[in-house]
Amino acid sequence: MSAVIARLRSARSDQLMVNSALIFLTTVLMAGGGAVFWVIAAHVASPSDVGLAGSLVAAADSLALFAQLGLNIAILKTMPTSDRKAADVTTAAVVVGVAGAGFALVYCLLLPVTSPSLTSVLGSPVAIGIYCLLVGGTAVNVLSDSVFLAVNRVRDYLRLNGIMLGVIKCALPFALAGLGALGLYASVGGGIAVCAAASLWVIFRHVPGRRSLSPSRTLLDARRFAGAGYVTYVLTVLPLLVFPLLVINARGSADGAAYFISFQIVTLLHAVILAVANAGYAESERATSGRRQLVRKSGLTLIVCSAAGAVLMYPLAPYFLQIFGPHYVDQGTWTLRVLSFATVGAAFNYWGAIRLRLASHLPAMIGVQVLSTIVMLGLAATLASHGTVWVAAAWGIGHLVGGVAGYAASTSIARFRDTVPHSDELPAPVEAS
Repeated sequence: MSAVIARLRSARSDQLMVNSALIFLTTVLMAGGGAVFWVIAAHVASPSDVGLAGSLVAAADSLALFAQLGLNIAILKTMPTSDRKAADVTTAAVVVGVAGAGFALVYCLLLPVTSPSLTSVLGSPVAIGIYCLLVGGTAVNVLSDSVFLAVNRVRDYLRLNGIMLGVIKCALPFALAGLGALGLYASVGGGIAVCAAASLWVIFRHVPGRRSLSPSRTLLDARRFAGAGYVTYVLTVLPLLVFPLLVINARGSADGAAYFISFQIVTLLHAVILAVANAGYAESERATSGRRQLVRKSGLTLIVCSAAGAVLMYPLAPYFLQIFGPHYVDQGTWTLRVLSFATVGAAFNYWGAIRLRLASHLPAMIGVQVLSTIVMLGLAATLASHGTVWVAAAWGIGHLVGGVAGYAASTSIARFRDTVPHSDELPAPVEAS
């Protein structure tokens, strides 16, 4: 018993494990809220509307990631040493919010060519304006996730994204039920926009400095790193934007709904993996020594989480989908199972990305993700007509290829240092509360 207590105490003092546990709990709550939302959606709207709304949600999430412009990664790297923390957050939030709205506008204007079925939802200036505004809010909320990690305020992240967001998101469909697919999307986007505003309010309470548009020299000097990070992020999320369109165009909106719901379920596991990877990277950037041990611990945590989740999901897949209705069980069970095992490849890929970021080897960061994305999109475009299972497999195979390439690069041309020069000006991390 004493050994168990000693291990628990040791785990409580391990910041990586504490943050990973908090992120896991947040992700569970977010996934639970998301599941409740889509259950509500499946019962108040037709499968066609759910499929269209799902594509809009997937596109908004992807566009919000595009809008980060690498600033979410740069914030993790520069926040510990920045002398203008509040100004850095203000500048980054304005930039990604405007970029998110701009990218959303381009997406809407291209819909008649890329996905004509979605023009019935975003066919008016008012609908387009609402979509652009909410995508901008989503982009700011994505940025705030990285800021919470950078300043070690993960418990605030739990309260806002894990609890408040789910409550708002699940309440809105009843108020917007008559608006079809647009109402379903507005329920998601509106909840996220409120969460983004609340997140900024909390962050500014704990981040010192003036809230101006004059960023620190540290952030400005990270432009090239941010640019490389942006390219890799775009390449990572591009399949999440393209895959639903490929499925709808090749198989129709009903199969698109089954694919989207399956991916929403596996999002719990995928989000945990991605968040643990970001937590591991943030901890490694804050450390001045022992970085290789932290990276190994992150890699082990990623692989264990993804493998355990995939094994657990295999027998439970039809039961999860049964909540949404028989159509989703018939069309999505094997898709969900394959997506679950694909997250093991994603974990390997994200671990390789951590290693390359720490090495700051920009060509390797970009080259590895280019290879991974080409494999994903090529396989998905070729196999989409054969069913959603093959699209799910393409996602996993592409990630696995990226993981192998990333690890190979990080052990040869892009090694990272175990110890970095200590700076006397490095502030102590803010304690989580």
